[in-house]
Amino acid sequence: MDAINKIYSSVSQTVSTLSSVFLGNPLTKEYDIAEHIGSAGTEFVWKIYTGCKRSTKEAASIFVFDKKQLELFTKDEREEICENIRRGVVQLTKIRHPQVLTVQHAMEESRDTIAFATEPVVASLANLLGNTTNVANTGLLSDYKLSEFDTKFGVFELIKGIQFLHDDAQLVHRNICTENIIINKQGVWKLFGFGFCWSKRTPSAPVSNHYFKSRLLGNPASKWTAPEVILENSCNDSTDIYSLGILIYTIYSRENIPSPDASSDLYGYKQSVTKLSNQGPPKMNAIPESLRTEVKKMLSVNPQARPTLQSLIQISYFCDSYVQCLDNLETLFPKDNLEKSEFYKRLAQIIGEFPHRVRLYRILPSLVKEFVNCSMIPFVLTNILTITASCTRAEYMQHISSHLRPVMLLDEPVQIMLIFFQNLDVLLKVCPSDEIRVSVLPLVYKALESKSQQIQELCLSIIPSVVTHLDKSTIKSGLVPRIKTLCSGTNLVSVRVKCLLCLGQLATKIEKWVMIDDIVSYLPSVNCREPAVIMAIVGVYKISFTTDGLGIPKDVLACKVLPHLFPMTIVNGLTLQQFNAIIALIKEFTRKIEDEQGDKLGQTKATVSASASSNSLQDKQPTSPQSDLNQTFGSLGFGGADLYGDFMQSPSTTNQSTMQQQQQRTAPKPIQPQIPQLKPLQPQTTLNWNVPPVATTAKENSNKLNLFTQQHSPAVSQNGPKNGGPLVLPQPAISVPMGSNMWMSNNNGSLIGQPMPKKLEITSPTNSKPYGQLQPLIPTPSQNQSSSKSSSSAMLSKEDIMEFLQK
Repeated sequence: MDAINKIYSSVSQTVSTLSSVFLGNPLTKEYDIAEHIGSAGTEFVWKIYTGCKRSTKEAASIFVFDKKQLELFTKDEREEICENIRRGVVQLTKIRHPQVLTVQHAMEESRDTIAFATEPVVASLANLLGNTTNVANTGLLSDYKLSEFDTKFGVFELIKGIQFLHDDAQLVHRNICTENIIINKQGVWKLFGFGFCWSKRTPSAPVSNHYFKSRLLGNPASKWTAPEVILENSCNDSTDIYSLGILIYTIYSRENIPSPDASSDLYGYKQSVTKLSNQGPPKMNAIPESLRTEVKKMLSVNPQARPTLQSLIQISYFCDSYVQCLDNLETLFPKDNLEKSEFYKRLAQIIGEFPHRVRLYRILPSLVKEFVNCSMIPFVLTNILTITASCTRAEYMQHISSHLRPVMLLDEPVQIMLIFFQNLDVLLKVCPSDEIRVSVLPLVYKALESKSQQIQELCLSIIPSVVTHLDKSTIKSGLVPRIKTLCSGTNLVSVRVKCLLCLGQLATKIEKWVMIDDIVSYLPSVNCREPAVIMAIVGVYKISFTTDGLGIPKDVLACKVLPHLFPMTIVNGLTLQQFNAIIALIKEFTRKIEDEQGDKLGQTKATVSASASSNSLQDKQPTSPQSDLNQTFGSLGFGGADLYGDFMQSPSTTNQSTMQQQQQRTAPKPIQPQIPQLKPLQPQTTLNWNVPPVATTAKENSNKLNLFTQQHSPAVSQNGPKNGGPLVLPQPAISVPMGSNMWMSNNNGSLIGQPMPKKLEITSPTNSKPYGQLQPLIPTPSQNQSSSKSSSSAMLSKEDIMEFLQK
């Protein structure tokens, strides 16, 4: 609550102060005025405020002269001071040059104030050098530090600005000082304070020097003025050169030249300027050596001994490559593309050595102008991204983002997209998440659809770093489908491999069901003939299987993954190491299925031990072909001697099967191993022949009959197998058609029907009744099963069939 009260109090105080300062000024109808940031003009008569134009929301700075400062002067003096103030603003409005402060809104005057609006500025040079007179908030100025390059290039710009005044505008400024040098938001040094300028176009007009004899508010100070103006009432171009020399000395030494006021001590002033001309200021060593000699010449009492502005520009101090580069950048736009491309290549080599403020506010505005020329974009884009690397997130959004968004949508030239992806890590560092979705993500989509292999591979390599800034829904619905489309549509192995690797790297960024449904399920459709693609697929499977929070379910492993992996093992071109990697992964997947499914079916260690023990005992006993076959079927879960179970059971033989089951319970049974995986089926003792006949050819029937007659084994009685041995069944034969009828027999064992060849006569070893001749019978309706003596039964007993098969 206390903090809110302080903020409210501060805002209320600011609003009250602004209301009192700007009361009645028409400028307040056009501009919103905010914070007091600096002061300017001789003796700091101007206050500088931040502002914004209401109609266009364009930033501006508001200069205000408060007439309350003139209360101690007479009416005539007040009028004279105001007239000088008005003259300076009007003259400033007329001049248009990069080194002259730009006026956005002309002077407006009220009863209490004179105000006008300019381009956004920081403060005056005097404020930045530490003089904060007439400044309410000095905290904003403490953050702005002048670097050596700022000073060097600022002085260089002032020389060019003064040269423009002398040569083109035909003006002599006559009031160059730190208070009349304004630094704008871009760091450009601008000339201000033209209230005492002298026109060279009217040389007959006398040069007034009464300003230095009567100290009025805002009049030029004698310490900044050339001696010939004060002593001889003369003025020429070298007048401003003298003032410039004083300015350079003050900037580097951070103190004013000790000199008496000419209005109070004219003789002392003459002695001071003569000594200054002969010996130089006391702290001349603070000035760089390459500039020191020229500054001493600039402070000469004799105007003819001073250097010209043209010669000053050409000294070694200003022939620095950085100064020349920045100077040429501002005049480069109208030149041809070849010359500009060579310049931007050289700039890329040294742009990192400029101060950040210079790069952001001086170089960047010149570079973004080239975006209207598509052929120049690749040359300037590299430099812009270098500037972006040193920006904060707020600086990027304010100064760079709006310029780069349209460029990201361009398809040609292709180098644009390539440069963006080479520096994408820079963009990801300074872009908020919303900006990445708005500007960077469309660039990624466009690259995935590009026809350039290099761009596709470069894009796929940086996607894992992009997805950290995206939400899961965007990855699932936007990014993953495009990567899969590229993987399926490309014929380039390298691109396909990178697509698969990219999908694998997305595992930690997406949900489990997305990984299973959209990526793992997609892999079997990938063309995998090359070892590189195979190993990439294996890698995706392994990442999906081992990543925490993911994993592949056993049903997906069994139905999709393993059927996909097994054919890969026999692909030509795999190395032994690659083959072993695939096999190891298959074993790992199989082990997971074994463990999970075994637990589901109730597998325990005790069951496994019992199974192993039973297997060892069975191995020690002598076996026969019949027992081997029985064990084989038993391991599959078919218990007892009847391998066909319910499939062959018939309700017409229920009574007979019950008697046979009782007989079989008394017979010894072989020891069968316990198989925990499959639940044994209950043995059935009757066979159901009421099934659709299997269509066979006559040749197949003949072969089956020959096979049956050639096979011999120990006879089996109706009460069960001899010696308690296991019943061995050959491959089941449903029927052996020999005509239009099926076989029939009575309970005595004799067959009813057509006679059978003698070689097929079969006798039962138990009841010694021959079965007679087998003949095909037409199936008849079921007879009464209660009569055991019925001669019209359509079914053979199981013992009769087994005895026939054994014969």
